[in-house]
Amino acid sequence: MRFSRCHPGPKGQVGFTLIEVLTTLAVLGASLSLVVPSLGSVVRSNRSATAINELVATLHVARGEAITRNARIAVCPSEDGLTCGAVAWDAGWIRFNDANGNYRADAGEEVLGAVPTLAGLRIRTDSFGQALAFGPSGRPAAPDSAAGGGDFTFCTGTSGDGAQVLVLSALGHPVLAKQRADGREPDCGAG
Repeated sequence: MRFSRCHPGPKGQVGFTLIEVLTTLAVLGASLSLVVPSLGSVVRSNRSATAINELVATLHVARGEAITRNARIAVCPSEDGLTCGAVAWDAGWIRFNDANGNYRADAGEEVLGAVPTLAGLRIRTDSFGQALAFGPSGRPAAPDSAAGGGDFTFCTGTSGDGAQVLVLSALGHPVLAKQRADGREPDCGAG
């Protein structure tokens, strides 16, 4: 490679040859082809970690508030950050004081916090499809399952590869796990 434009080489050449430029571009292209797919994986992993951290924080705070306030604190999926009723948890969720115990944020029930939509991620749960609530003892319950724990599966693709599971114990403690609460593998099938 020749960098000097002031002093031509022995044959009067100045700058880079076409072969040098093409070789450099080929090496650069090969390097990028190795890096770009792994960047996509990093982005998906970060999305999943962010969502898990948001939900863990929400569950810890809700449980703590239920114990401290001696009240029922519920968490439900929410698209608007004010009411329950979203189809899925990846639409976002709210935390609220569920004074009447119906798992819905009704008029007069204070919304204590909200998490907006988490793009590029699906959150699945059989245990807490509509909502979950912590009672004054800190134990979770849900309208669509027996009292006790359950799990959330975080999916960034359509296969189970890379799926992460957050298990909520019957005592109300969230734990990251490899399998669902019932021992099954995480399912991220289409849908």
